[in-house]
This record gives sequence, C-alpha cells and structure tokens, in this order.
Amino acid sequence: MTNTPIQFNINSDATETPGISALEKTSKIANKYNISDMSQDDINTEIAESRKSSD
Repeated sequence: MTNTPIQFNINSDATETPGISALEKTSKIANKYNISDMSQDDINTEIAESRKSSD
C-alpha cells in the first residue's frame, strides 16, 4: 500500500445532494482538526492506538 493522503477536495456544480453535503462537512472537519493530509498509514496507526486504549 502506498503512503498517500486521502483527499477530500471535490469539484461539483451547484447541485446539493446528501452525498455532496456529507463530503463537504467531512472536508471541513478534517481541515479543522488538521487531519486532511493524513496518509493511510497514519490513519491505521491512529486506529490501532485507539483500539489499544479501549482494551
């Protein structure tokens, strides 16, 4: 697996759909918490750490 960020940037017309709204909200949250540039490896590390703390 490559270590590339998952981008939430989208280009769309003015059509509002539930999916587009969800992606826009996700993008805002990711930017707010500075996680928009996380790689898949970073995400997997965060998940693993979270699981350790719940044991």
